[in-house]
Amino acid sequence: MITPRVTRLVRVPDYKAMRTAIAQLALAADVSVRRTAVLLPTRSAAEELRRSFESSLTEGSAAVMLPHLLTRADCYQLLHAGLPAAPPLLTGAEREVLLRRAAREASEAGAAPPFRLRPGLIVQMLDFYDELRRREQTLDDFERLVSGYLASSVDMDRGAERLMRQTAFLCAAFASFERAIAQTGRIDEHGLRAILLGDAAAQSAFEHVIVTIPDQAADNRGLYASDFDLLTRLPGVSRIDVIATEALLASGFHERIHHLLPELLEIRVGEPGAPPVLAVPEAVDPSGPWFTFRDREEELAGVVRWLHARQAAAAAIPPPPLDRFALVFQRPLPYLYLARQVFGDGRLPYQASDALPLSAEPFAAAIDIIFTFIETEASRVSILELLRSPHLSFSERAARRDVADLDQRLRELEYSGGWERLAALEIGEPKANRPNARLAFECARAAAAALGPVAAAETASAQIAALIDFLGSFERRSEVDDESSARYLRARAAILASLDSLREAHRRHDDRRLDIVELSGSVRRWIDAQTFSPRTGVEGVRLLDAASAPYADVDELRLIGLVERDWPEPPRRSIFYPASILSNLGWPADASRMSAARARFQDLLGAAAVRVSASTFTLEDDAIVSGSPLLEELESAGLPLERWPSPPAAKVFVHEMIERGVAAADSAAAAWLELRRERPAGDARYSGFTGPRPPKTYAISYLERYLDCPFKYFAGQVLRLPEERDEEAGLSPIERGHFVHEVFETFFTEWQAAGHRTITTANVADALEMFEQVAVRTLERLPEADRALERNYLLGSAAASGLAERAFAFEIEQGGEVVERLLEKVLEGAYTFVGDDGPRTVRIKAKADRIDLMADGTLRIIDYKTGRAPKGSRSLQLPIYGVMAQQELEGHAGRSWTVAAAGYVAFKEKEPFVPLGGRTGALETAIADGQKRMLTAVDAIERGEFPVQPDEPFRCQWCGYAGVCRKDYVGDE
Repeated sequence: MITPRVTRLVRVPDYKAMRTAIAQLALAADVSVRRTAVLLPTRSAAEELRRSFESSLTEGSAAVMLPHLLTRADCYQLLHAGLPAAPPLLTGAEREVLLRRAAREASEAGAAPPFRLRPGLIVQMLDFYDELRRREQTLDDFERLVSGYLASSVDMDRGAERLMRQTAFLCAAFASFERAIAQTGRIDEHGLRAILLGDAAAQSAFEHVIVTIPDQAADNRGLYASDFDLLTRLPGVSRIDVIATEALLASGFHERIHHLLPELLEIRVGEPGAPPVLAVPEAVDPSGPWFTFRDREEELAGVVRWLHARQAAAAAIPPPPLDRFALVFQRPLPYLYLARQVFGDGRLPYQASDALPLSAEPFAAAIDIIFTFIETEASRVSILELLRSPHLSFSERAARRDVADLDQRLRELEYSGGWERLAALEIGEPKANRPNARLAFECARAAAAALGPVAAAETASAQIAALIDFLGSFERRSEVDDESSARYLRARAAILASLDSLREAHRRHDDRRLDIVELSGSVRRWIDAQTFSPRTGVEGVRLLDAASAPYADVDELRLIGLVERDWPEPPRRSIFYPASILSNLGWPADASRMSAARARFQDLLGAAAVRVSASTFTLEDDAIVSGSPLLEELESAGLPLERWPSPPAAKVFVHEMIERGVAAADSAAAAWLELRRERPAGDARYSGFTGPRPPKTYAISYLERYLDCPFKYFAGQVLRLPEERDEEAGLSPIERGHFVHEVFETFFTEWQAAGHRTITTANVADALEMFEQVAVRTLERLPEADRALERNYLLGSAAASGLAERAFAFEIEQGGEVVERLLEKVLEGAYTFVGDDGPRTVRIKAKADRIDLMADGTLRIIDYKTGRAPKGSRSLQLPIYGVMAQQELEGHAGRSWTVAAAGYVAFKEKEPFVPLGGRTGALETAIADGQKRMLTAVDAIERGEFPVQPDEPFRCQWCGYAGVCRKDYVGDE
């Protein structure tokens, strides 16, 4: 073993001095630069440090050799590569599969966990195991410390008893996991450390290590106790330099690093750089010297406006070159996604290199769609999602219109899914307006046949192989060669590599067949765990995460997103144990993280060469958010202030230019603007008026849609445009409504056939029993994944009563003797309605859920709702059904019938029955008002009036015709 000759703490005053010190230490003549490693928090930080090196060290075109710029994970990979005789490293997928097998074996051996094992929990267990080992805790230490802490309360505290069982399970699973690793002949990170420290002949891949990151107590990305121990004992390493700013050392890191590295030498390097100015609003808000915006999008838009304004008035506030201006955020995802839209619309280039979740790439959506299709057994929604996926192709002839035709046909057939029903379903002869539904349906069947082995194969590796084969057979490949296509291909390759890695891991270590929920959870979670690092742009504004910003040499920094949930970065919480137990195992206290976060923030304020500024926002997802506690550091930073006036309201975004009629640089936008200018002024056709239309037979539901918004009626019933729906897994609200109606119709048919009439307290138990039998029988037709939820809707649960109980409770409460029930009663023809101008005849078609004929000659109109009862001026069903039923049943059974009660049985209402006319019993008034509303809608339709006039404007965000709606014609609000 070779003990390092020199182990030093290099103290620097700020980040500027830190970058200079790293360069000087890395290029020291006594150690080859290629035998030097610089440890950094992220690969993005490594890229920024590389750029800083190149900009400060290169002269002309001369090349400069750089050291290894490594993250912690990269360092272990390089150390393993330097040991040619070492066993191969286990992949992440292999470790996960091995731990799943170990957890199952531990449970079967008697150490059952107090929770259900799921793919996500396996990952959490693996993370917890790694944390223990990295904090130099053995399994015996873990069991002894936790058991000792819980021993005094386990007999009287159910939670402590549960934690004891959890500890026994984790210890058994981890012990089995370590034995399984030993049997593979491979090693993981912990085995690699043991080899490096136990083999005298082992030599490190480098001699000089420069550590620029703190310990885990200060940063989630920091080094662990085992890492520092490895560095100090690593054969071949002769020099270790730990670089830290004075602010970070003062936060508690100074004491901890001396504990981790005894006999540490200290040197001070560099002089403090000139502090940048702090740019603040001209009229500083009392809350503090920072900029405040509405949301993240407005925050980025404010930056774009400022940069445009400063370029236009360079004399007042000289702007830096765009690649010397950096935006710094703590949470990358929202800003990286928003930047595409905001900077593109603002005509400013930007560059970013942060790692993004692989699951956010478009190709990953295809995996989700495939698993949803299998899990729901080809439900209608999942069929549509699969056939419409831009990443899959099942026929050269099938088009989007064919899929829309199939959607309509499946709705008509009330198809909701199920492998058996899909195989037996007859699509029927195509209708004139849906000629190609059959072609799309055959594509769906072909997909189901190809995906069968994913659910039914005998081994997990065969299941995953079938998924890979499916993607290879039906993937739609793009022939366009551009930046987006290259990114797509890289993401695709990464996802397929992940699937192949998981397949190989199961083949080698645990090839037990997985049920589809477990398989999909494992695949989805494994893809979620991967990151993808697309390089966005090569010039322009630099987008940096807070961990990378210290290594970037820039003139100006804007710290953005300073809200409580982002700054400081939230600590990683263990789901297994509270902080009081974890502290005994070496987990750091939150106070240490907060103190270090404040120190890093203070250092960031001085990182830029010229100027720094900060901004926050007030709303996220329409919810109010609080500012970061780190904003307090701005007030005490002591930086010279520079007052900035508000940027002028210049037209810097393409959409603003179009809105205000200004020619835009974008050619497509300019062409659209020219077309808009040619539109005749004041033409009523552009305001939703088409001219008179002939009378027709009207459906009540469509008239309600007109009252909801006239344009929705026009788009759906006049133009016959399909609605854009946010399709979800499971039954849609319409499908659930059809299913509920079918169950009630079947029940009441069988109830009446058995000689029963009114449901009373005496026979309600029999009714519930018969209803459950009907429901269970009907539920068998649904995919297995949907049955539990729909059963709860119908039969209820411990948390809420079902529709059956509500329907029967209202009937018992209402009383009266039912002599006949008309179920799913079709009402169609010419009916007389009374409006403000007297009676008139209109042709109407409708289907009433249920009409009860009572012994006293009255009618009771019932409508079932799986959600809430409709409210407001749009509801027409019950009042119009009542009028139509009275006229339709005139003379039935030799008598006249009048409506005495009408209402909704709604699942999500507090009361089981919501009567028409309210609790005041104003039934006649409600029926009269309903007739007037209906006639008003009919008159407006026949006049051709279809303006955009939503009854409730907030519903516009869920409208299925938002893509074709001219919202600028909605009123002044």
